[in-house]
This record gives sequence, C-alpha cells and structure tokens, in this order.
Amino acid sequence: MGYRILVAIHLLGVVLWMGGILNLSRILGYHAREHPSVRPRFSHLEGRLDFLVAIPGAVLTLGTGIAQVAISGRAYFAAAEWLHIKLALVLAMVVIHFVLTRKHRAMARGAADAKVPRALFAALHGTLGLLLIGVLVLAALKPMG
Repeated sequence: MGYRILVAIHLLGVVLWMGGILNLSRILGYHAREHPSVRPRFSHLEGRLDFLVAIPGAVLTLGTGIAQVAISGRAYFAAAEWLHIKLALVLAMVVIHFVLTRKHRAMARGAADAKVPRALFAALHGTLGLLLIGVLVLAALKPMG
C-alpha cells in the first residue's frame, strides 16, 4: 500500500472517529436532559454511533497512524517533537472515547430515570474539539521539527 493511500485512509478514519465521538458526546448530553420514556431510543442511537462509526474510525486512525510512524523510521520519530505532542493529544482523545463509551453503557443498563451528569458531556465535547484543533495544527504545520 502506498504512503499516500495510507494517509488517505488515516484521514478517513479521523473523520469517522472525530465525527462519531463529537456526536456521541453531544447526544449523551441530550440524553441526560430528556424525559425517561425517551432515553432508550437515545441509548440505541448512541450504541450504533459508537460501535458502527466511532470505534471503526478509531481503529483505522490508530492503525494507519502506527503504520505511518513505522514507515517514517525511528530516527524521524525521535526528532519529530511535534509528533510526540500530537500523540499525547491523541492519547487524551482515546481516553475520552473510552470514558464516553463507558458512560453510554452505564446509561443504557441503568434505570431510565437515573440522574445523568449533563455537564460532564458538555465538558468532554468541548475538550475533544480543542484536542482536535491541536492535532490538526500540529499535523499541518509540523512545528519543532
């Protein structure tokens, strides 16, 4: 597989992953505000969004990202400080995705009238947006390298 195709698949994965978890965080926030009778529909939608869009996007993104690092070589990786920062931001995104998935599963299994922390989902949504901006700026400008 050519390097350009690898980058194209990586970008497709990023779009799927970020689109999926940004929407998931927003829908979880709406889920928290809704009447208990409507919450099961939200759980179904959240599950499909996570398992059919966000998780496959994350797998594509991380897999092709690792392949790009492997192709670039150890010397490039050691010298590319911007890439180290980008990977730290991506790790934060992985952690947030994990938290969102766990919260979704807990909400889907819990009582429909259970208290749901809407502010948490708003904070995670905003944090994801800022992390995405940071990753895009680092990938486009490649400062410090």
